[in-house]
Amino acid sequence: MIVLLRILMGIIMPKKILSMSEALSNPTRREILLYVMENPGVSARRISRDLDISIGNLYNHLFILNRLGVLKIERKNNGRKFSIYLNQHILIRR
Repeated sequence: MIVLLRILMGIIMPKKILSMSEALSNPTRREILLYVMENPGVSARRISRDLDISIGNLYNHLFILNRLGVLKIERKNNGRKFSIYLNQHILIRR
C-alpha cells in the first residue's frame, strides 16, 4: 500500500524514518492529525482545501504519518480516492 501510495502521488519520499516524537513535533502534522480526528474518513483533497496545505505537501505529511502507523489510508474507486482515518490502536499502545 505504501509503495502504491508513493507511485500514485508521484513524489519521492524521505529515506529517513522519523521517530514518533520527531514526526509529531511538526505543527502541520499535528494540525492534520487533529483534523482527521474530528473528520474520520476525510479525503486528502478536503484536508488540503480546509487546512490550506498544497496537495503535494499534504501527501508528504500523510505518507510520514501512515508509515509510522498513526493514520490509516484506504483506497476507494479503483485507487482514485483515499479516505484517511486515525489509527486508534497505535495511539492507545504508546
